Amino acid sequence: MDDLSVMLLGISTNLDDKELKDLKFLCREKIFKKRLESINSATDLFTCLMELNEISNENLDTLIKLLKLIKRDDLVNIVDDYQIHHLGFSTQPERQERSQLDQAFDIICENLGSNWKMFMRRLGVTDVILDRAMAAHPYSMYEQQMQCFKDWRRMKGETATVSVLCEALRSSKLKLIEDILTEKLELS
Repeated sequence: MDDLSVMLLGISTNLDDKELKDLKFLCREKIFKKRLESINSATDLFTCLMELNEISNENLDTLIKLLKLIKRDDLVNIVDDYQIHHLGFSTQPERQERSQLDQAFDIICENLGSNWKMFMRRLGVTDVILDRAMAAHPYSMYEQQMQCFKDWRRMKGETATVSVLCEALRSSKLKLIEDILTEKLELS
């Protein structure tokens, strides 16, 4: 029995039927409708997401995002503790910086458009990561970009910060996006 399954089981016991329904709604772009309809428990949903590689020891970002969207920060803390104690993620940015980084990813993805591959390369994201993201999400440029950002954050650890993103935007001549990011995150 692996630690990830134990942690997911613990989370599933803390979710009520409405929260499961909300999670299924949020996953409708990742899971086919017919498969979603057959899911009757949080463990079924987590199993499906694990099969799609949306949840794994290397990738708990989707789980964290889903739990944040249904306003279950207590369960996000369980995932954070799991990452620190079982995976040794002490090099990850602190929770506040990580939250700000998630917001920055959203803002950049909403505004980046066709220049996104050039920007990812500027951050040091390899073509292999770009290709993998495009293959995993062939119909969603937003999801392709988000996957690259997650891989970049995982690769850079605590050096993955909003200020690094701002510098990369500036050096990529994407000053308008940097201005939008600075304004929305209220950076000085």
